[in-house]
Amino acid sequence: MSTATNSVSIRVIPFYMIDIHRKPVKPSKVFSREMIYKAVVKGDPEELDGLLEYLQTSVKKLSDTEFRDSLTGKTCLLKAMLNLKDGKNDTIPLLLDIAEKTGNLEELVNAPYTHPDFRGQTALHIAIERRNMYLVDLLLRYKADIHAKAVGEFFKQDSGFYFGELPLSLAACTNQPNMVQYLLDNPYRKADVEARDSEGNTVLHALVIVADDTEDNTQFVTKMYDGILLSTTRMYSTMRMEELVNSNDLTPLMLAAKLGKIEIFKHILRREMTPESLHLSRKFTEWVYGPLHGSLYDLTDVDTHEKTSGKNSVVEIIAFGSDNPKRNRMIVLEPINKLLQEKWEKFGRPIFYIKFLLYIVYMLIFTVVAYNRPLTGKPPFTPERTVKGGLRFAGEILVMAGGVYLFILQIMYFCRRRPSLTMLIIDGYFEVLFTLQSVVLLCSGIMYLAGCEEYIAPLVFSLVFGWINLLYYTRGFQMTGIYSVMIQKTILRDILRFLMVYIVFLFGFAAALVTLTGEPPTEVKNETTTAESEDAGGRGTYGGLYIASLELFKFTIGMGDLEFNENLKYKHFFMFLLILYVVLTYVLLLNMLIALMSETVNKISSESESIWKLQRAMTILDIEKNLPQFLRDKMRSGIDIKVGVAPDGKIDERRCFRVVEVKWSDWNENLYGLNEDPGKGTEEELKVSKEEKPHRGSRFWGLSLRSRIEGSKQEEQMPLNLVVATPSDVSASDIRRRSRDNLNAVQTD
Repeated sequence: MSTATNSVSIRVIPFYMIDIHRKPVKPSKVFSREMIYKAVVKGDPEELDGLLEYLQTSVKKLSDTEFRDSLTGKTCLLKAMLNLKDGKNDTIPLLLDIAEKTGNLEELVNAPYTHPDFRGQTALHIAIERRNMYLVDLLLRYKADIHAKAVGEFFKQDSGFYFGELPLSLAACTNQPNMVQYLLDNPYRKADVEARDSEGNTVLHALVIVADDTEDNTQFVTKMYDGILLSTTRMYSTMRMEELVNSNDLTPLMLAAKLGKIEIFKHILRREMTPESLHLSRKFTEWVYGPLHGSLYDLTDVDTHEKTSGKNSVVEIIAFGSDNPKRNRMIVLEPINKLLQEKWEKFGRPIFYIKFLLYIVYMLIFTVVAYNRPLTGKPPFTPERTVKGGLRFAGEILVMAGGVYLFILQIMYFCRRRPSLTMLIIDGYFEVLFTLQSVVLLCSGIMYLAGCEEYIAPLVFSLVFGWINLLYYTRGFQMTGIYSVMIQKTILRDILRFLMVYIVFLFGFAAALVTLTGEPPTEVKNETTTAESEDAGGRGTYGGLYIASLELFKFTIGMGDLEFNENLKYKHFFMFLLILYVVLTYVLLLNMLIALMSETVNKISSESESIWKLQRAMTILDIEKNLPQFLRDKMRSGIDIKVGVAPDGKIDERRCFRVVEVKWSDWNENLYGLNEDPGKGTEEELKVSKEEKPHRGSRFWGLSLRSRIEGSKQEEQMPLNLVVATPSDVSASDIRRRSRDNLNAVQTD
């Protein structure tokens, strides 16, 4: 019996001891959010001893709500990432190890902020922002999401720091080339260079957006931009990153044009790479002779015929982008300047001059018809059966037809461009006037047919607008175009501001004077004294708000008369108000207007030529838009040229535009060119079709590109023929001989 009891005791004691070992930990080992946060802020992993056992016993996880900041959604890992010492926090590996053992590693690593300002930011974003390669490697090893998007308000454009939401974009926009390369080529999960943020922007779009045209910024942005292109080509030979568009159908080049980021825009437009990366170039040096450079510019996305997206090309974005503050500087950049000049010479100038002559004829007919309108009777008038009557009737029909034509053109303009109020004020100056001219003329015609004799009022308004709109055609001539620009800018900048202040003064003083001169009418005994009584006892010269405003306007232009009725009750105070008005308007406002206009003219004089070219560019593009498709194809600028072989082995053929530039700073640079000698080659050598030849009368050199693509792929990969800008220790014959030797060696291999 005793033996049995002892046997039972032996079985019960181990079970009792195991039960003691498994019961909940002591209260001192219970971990709260504050305790964990305190430990990670200090970076002391010893204070987290027992955390794993506590989580396993209580069946909790570090990503649970009770361990996250209720306001921001911040986890202990995010807290640790924000409290680094010498680039490290020893609690981070421990937290990741604990999360892996509790089965919520990915959930913890990728737990984002929930606060509206920082929503979506993860530990990987913080590690990249802190420029910590060790932590980035650690997080990626522990399955961090390399495509997590930080979409909080702080990361929006115009709110804080926009970087494209993605980790790769963050590394690129914070000038971390090594980090970018690691994200693209790490052994865990490579970043997708085609990934887009919530606005559809890739990493290249993000770089364009963060560009600010300062020297330091431009240096790193352009270097990063080219580096990503090179890395992408090395990893994905068939990918064309610069052809990817965002949600607004804009490539990086188009986006730079739209935002007015002139430095990155110039870099992309003029990018010239080494022969090994020739397929990434947008500019190709064809030949060099002293300071003269024959250059070929890729027209992809630049010209209206070469759009890769469904919306506007670069020239259209610059010409019609009223929200771009630097577009007048961008329109004169090469090759855009020469491209528009060629369009003007090919079709813009003749069509514009024809329209100019037709408009002058139309306005002369309009003027003659209005001047010879019938003065007796009631409209509509019956046409007279005479030669003069027939001509007048034909002129009336022609004038109204012209009004309908102008109205339709303006409707088409508003439907096609959908201009904002800002665009109308800045660029739509004449468009508004043409619209008013046509609308008022049509209203006059309707009133005429309805028998209203007041039809003459809108008719003369349309006549005035019509002659003012003749200034639109001054943009076809440089001297008058620049003068017209100054007039427009002066009206929009200075005169409108002056009128806003002046109308306030005029109305205020007119109301005061009318109120001051008001007296009860005197009793009239007979009709013969009625007029004299009203003048003596009424309001006199300032007998109404309209009359008072006219009288005060005379004072503004120096034609006022200080005489007033002697029977005014407050004549001294009346005189004081008049003198005060003269000082404020005639002395102060008018002189300020003159000073402001002088300053505007001086300021615009340095920009007037580029602004005139911008206005002419809008006219050229509008003319081109209205051309039939077969004429547009015939007038297409540029030539199709084979510039190399793409990484996938296909022929790289581009539509390029040839520009001859003078560069006095490039005397001693050894540049790679596509031709050894400047000048025209034979058609057999250059293989240029008749459509590819420059048009007759072109001011540009008709220099074509020598075909170099018909050989083997090894030949294409050789450096292009070296062109020496100036004599040096190495002669041109030596260079050509060495090039042939290198080429023969490659072919032999």
